[in-house]
Amino acid sequence: MSNKKFLQKKKPNLFGLLALLVFLAFFLHGCNSSDGSDDYDEPVDTTSNPATETANTNALIEPSTLKSWMNEGLVGSKSTFNDKVVIIDVNAGDELIQGASKVSLNDELIENRIEGVAKAGWLVASGKQMDACIQSLGIDENTTIVFTTPGNPYAATRAYWSFRYWGFPKDRLKVLNGGNEAFKKEYPSSMTDTAFVAEKSDYSVQKLDGIKGDLRASIGEVIQVFDGLPEDENNIVFDALGDGAESRYQGTKTTSGKFGYVVVVDGHPEGGQALSYKEVLNDDNSFKSAAEIKDLITAKGWDSEKKATVYCTSGYAASVLFFALDAIVDTDVQLHDASWSQTGKYSDYHSAGGEIPAGSNWAIDDLLDPATILYNNTVLADLTIETLGLDELEVLDDPFTGNDPSSDSDVNPAANDIEEEDQAAVGSSPTVTITEPDATDTLNVLIEPATLQDWTNAGLVNADLGQERVVILDATSDSGYSSGHIPGAQFWDISQHVQERLEGPAPAVNMAVNATRMNQLIQEHSIDEHTTIVFTTGAHPIFAHRAYFLFRYYGWSKNRLKVLNGHNGAWPDHEVTTEVPTVPDSSLTVQDVANLQPDFRLALPEFMDALRDNRGRAVDVRGDSSEAGSTSGVWDNSGDYVVFEGRPKNGTFFDWTDFMIDYAAGDERFKSADALRSALNAKGVEPSSDGSYDNPVYSYCRTGYLGSTGFFVFDAILGWDAMLYDGSWSQFGKMSDNPDQGGQLSPGSPWALDNSTYMEEINYNVDATLEIEPLNPDEDALEYDPLESPPNQVEKEDADYIEQGSDVSDDGGGAPQSVDEPVVGC
Repeated sequence: MSNKKFLQKKKPNLFGLLALLVFLAFFLHGCNSSDGSDDYDEPVDTTSNPATETANTNALIEPSTLKSWMNEGLVGSKSTFNDKVVIIDVNAGDELIQGASKVSLNDELIENRIEGVAKAGWLVASGKQMDACIQSLGIDENTTIVFTTPGNPYAATRAYWSFRYWGFPKDRLKVLNGGNEAFKKEYPSSMTDTAFVAEKSDYSVQKLDGIKGDLRASIGEVIQVFDGLPEDENNIVFDALGDGAESRYQGTKTTSGKFGYVVVVDGHPEGGQALSYKEVLNDDNSFKSAAEIKDLITAKGWDSEKKATVYCTSGYAASVLFFALDAIVDTDVQLHDASWSQTGKYSDYHSAGGEIPAGSNWAIDDLLDPATILYNNTVLADLTIETLGLDELEVLDDPFTGNDPSSDSDVNPAANDIEEEDQAAVGSSPTVTITEPDATDTLNVLIEPATLQDWTNAGLVNADLGQERVVILDATSDSGYSSGHIPGAQFWDISQHVQERLEGPAPAVNMAVNATRMNQLIQEHSIDEHTTIVFTTGAHPIFAHRAYFLFRYYGWSKNRLKVLNGHNGAWPDHEVTTEVPTVPDSSLTVQDVANLQPDFRLALPEFMDALRDNRGRAVDVRGDSSEAGSTSGVWDNSGDYVVFEGRPKNGTFFDWTDFMIDYAAGDERFKSADALRSALNAKGVEPSSDGSYDNPVYSYCRTGYLGSTGFFVFDAILGWDAMLYDGSWSQFGKMSDNPDQGGQLSPGSPWALDNSTYMEEINYNVDATLEIEPLNPDEDALEYDPLESPPNQVEKEDADYIEQGSDVSDDGGGAPQSVDEPVVGC
């Protein structure tokens, strides 16, 4: 491995020549900076900027220092021998410092990796990921890096730590004190809304001197440190989230994990210390002085002989403490990057969800202060229950007029608001007949791209009204449509094909649109009785299927409705366009067609009647969503929950993604009818298919969108008697008369569904306990003893990556390091 350091800017045998060349260049031409200033007589060295008055190193810089480098032309420079400055705006907002590049902390500097006995999240980026990041930023051996961010500095300091760990020298790394806000306050005209895009470099961390493992605490090393407390005279531990009344440190607050809900145990190690990262910051997010920070940590028991280990939930807030101790106080400190999201799962208390073998040295339970231990399987999730929004008049209607177990004829029309309203609006006297297709006649609703291409080539797409023609509807958002679509496709606005409407005792969202809205959609998309409609989407596939359902509900037969198999993803990328077709409005209305099909839609009272009669089979296409916390709210204060979860009588579940060949990999094409039928039959779904609706299948989800995909599969691909419950569980799960659980219906209300008449399984959300995140420990790794020689897979992998580059040539520059002599340039 090369030991060549950061490229020496001046070598003794070249100094005189270089000085002469620089003098001649200045004399003949001057030297212009990025903002027009010139004639710089002083040498520029971004590694030897003076330390701020409050810090013991020069890693913290003030806005004036950065602005001087900008004035020198060093920001955005492509120089290969002068110092240059790269500004990294970590988690940038809408406004950046001129010349700053954007970096996403989670996407570019954080990884999920194997460490200790299992995978952990929020760990340091691997060498390959670091290389991708630094190369995209144009970083090379001449670069000084400035980290900044809007607001709280944790994103900038976590990035600083990542570069420190990978071996970048401290004096090549700078954090802007106060971040973007401080800079903007002094230099408002030097802000922009456009990120700088650098010319990529080929630099690699493999050219550095090696990782700095002493700056990082692995889970095994953390357990070693915890085990030595509180008597340890060489170590001190700081929880960077502090010890407020509601804190993990005190065992009064739970810690979220990376992959699931919460860790097993909270609290703090016996002998640990709490020091909120906010205590090292001023109100404007600038850093306090070295003296002030030193006073804070000394009061907690620190002295210069002790190495500090800092942690928080995910290593973000703790990185602020790391920077304060490493760059301002200039003392020995290490960051536990995965922090308590990892450590809190290392429990051997199996009754609480711990997965470490009993008595193993990997378990932290016995290392915690007993007064603060909180096992999170006993903690209520504290799910807020959504308001039902009862209609005072509608709640008085009984859902039924009788009890006929053979059909839904006993559903009270006065309680079946939406379908009664739509039927009255549509009428039953058609004046127009949807014609049978000729050139667009296919055996199936699902069509392949080649078929649509043939119709395009034949001139059928957006052909004149009154003749055989094709309309392509791209069901998406405005921005999605504008970014590219199939040639000739029209924008079908997904915000317009659902409505909030009253049904039963209260309003619900994402319901079938009324006749007035449907007429607008039909006419503005140039649909007449001779039109074959092709549904596709560049967004989520459910949007195309919801549009399909609407036309089925309003009376279109399947032979005039097509869905593109694979949606826009199946269309060649090079053939998409941003051109918007111009089409005339049609005059067709749902009153002209007069063919409403209420059998395709399952109203709330109809669902209730089917459940009490044990008629049909309900399928939750979200998968198994019976556990508490499965259904969040749908109103403006979304994040709340329905009253209860569970499984209705004779209900089952099926994950909608399993309808497709490989949705996770981006393949939205549907599996064959035989494969789908077999999988659903195995779940007990064997409905009627003769149009009698004696034994239909009911598709539902949270708000009726995913359920639309189920309806499409059941109706279009399998030909079953299918119905979409568009109210879905966001409506159903609030129909409770249990006030202790958040129900708002009157006791004994005929609309209450949380009872044995309708439900097989009921789980109330106010009773929900937190879900413990699995650790999934590796049996072989458990055999190692963290108190002796714990496996440290992350640092070994990173050291190996450096070693793989040991034969990297120095032709492209050596490792970044301090510069011994001043750099001349501009």
